[in-house]
Amino acid sequence: MKQIKIYDYYSFGFNYNLLLSDQTNKTNSQLFPDVKRYLDFIRDLNLIVTVSSIKLLGLIPDLEKLQKLAKSRKTKDEKVDKPFWSGMLGKLRKVDLTLDAELNTKIAYLLDDKRYSNEILLGNIHQLFSKTTFTILPTIAQYDFEESGKCLAYDRYTACAFHSLRGTEDVLKMYYEKILVITPTETDTWGTFETGIVSAISAGAISPEPAEQLIINIRSLRKYYRNPTQHPQNTYTSDEAQDLFSLCIKTVNELIGDLKKRGIC
Repeated sequence: MKQIKIYDYYSFGFNYNLLLSDQTNKTNSQLFPDVKRYLDFIRDLNLIVTVSSIKLLGLIPDLEKLQKLAKSRKTKDEKVDKPFWSGMLGKLRKVDLTLDAELNTKIAYLLDDKRYSNEILLGNIHQLFSKTTFTILPTIAQYDFEESGKCLAYDRYTACAFHSLRGTEDVLKMYYEKILVITPTETDTWGTFETGIVSAISAGAISPEPAEQLIINIRSLRKYYRNPTQHPQNTYTSDEAQDLFSLCIKTVNELIGDLKKRGIC
């Protein structure tokens, strides 16, 4: 998936329209960047049919020639040769039909606004966590929360819930390992971690005890969300996914915050 701003299309169309007008009042050094910008945009969009048309019509050698003229001390400030530009312009107009047809196959989607900005959801998910928390998370948890943000932005609400819970479980696993000094096995699950932590609290093996609200959140996420989401029972709406997403981030902040207070994170 490639991200491109709508403005880039607008500016391309504006500059392209100027390019197809009379350019003979420009120097070689002034015209070359305009033609190169046109070709770069087409390559950036991976318009392979248009690129093929450009090659077949011989525009690449023309561009190379113009580049030499634009860089030469002798010719860079000379006005563009009219017959030369006329030939290039004719080729550009022929390519235009292919360009229009291929651009017609490109579809853009506008993202709906969520409670969090799409800028954060798509590339700055760490900003939703308390200070330094995201950098402490296991690699898999970081990946899952980045994916949950993207899924939320793209309206994949059930996928957002799945990744939010999976990321939280991975942080809970780390919490369990550090606070109980136990290495989890491959078969250990959320229930294993929760039971182990609660049992240790009951036995007075954790001092000071974790906040009651943290334990309630861990239990509620497992009981009402993790299991029904892990197995095909629940689907999520936008609001439901965002509520869960927020609760998962809150719980992760509390888990890491508790470890920080104990000096073991």
